[in-house]
Amino acid sequence: MKAMSQIADRYAKMFYELALKEGRLETVHEAMTEIGGLIADLKEFRLFLRNPLLSFEEQGRILTAMFKGKIEDALFMFLLFIAYKRRLDVLKDIIESFDQLYLSGKGQLRALVKTALPLGDREKAFINQRLEDKFERQMITQWSLDPSLIGGFRIFVQGQIFDYSFKNQLNHYFYRSMQPA
Repeated sequence: MKAMSQIADRYAKMFYELALKEGRLETVHEAMTEIGGLIADLKEFRLFLRNPLLSFEEQGRILTAMFKGKIEDALFMFLLFIAYKRRLDVLKDIIESFDQLYLSGKGQLRALVKTALPLGDREKAFINQRLEDKFERQMITQWSLDPSLIGGFRIFVQGQIFDYSFKNQLNHYFYRSMQPA
């Protein structure tokens, strides 16, 4: 999996630099975000991206029907390029890596915070401020509820997990208590 991530990072960096150089970074990022949404929402599109039996010509016809004239030409050509290189299966990872580069260039960072109970605006602002202080970046925070945490919260940011949930604390207590003295 790490090798695929490195491949995705290389493709994303190459395309990010091209979009930046051509002054099309904003529109390319918007379109890539929409394509990422298609990947998340459409099972058929995910199956298409992972199908090793389709030839480059077949993939090209499908990509042309879906995207030609609807997205930036540079992005359309990039999609054809990664199809030619047989890397459509890592498109989701490429988009995620591109998004990280885009946000980093803007001094921003994404975080996902899962809480056991709904938080008020003050609590959200407090957590967000602590994240901004820790990472020295403006945070784009997505909030979600996860009652299985019992209490507390779990933060996902930059591939790291910060777990301040009661569930995690109970699990640690349980495992420590099971260790021989």
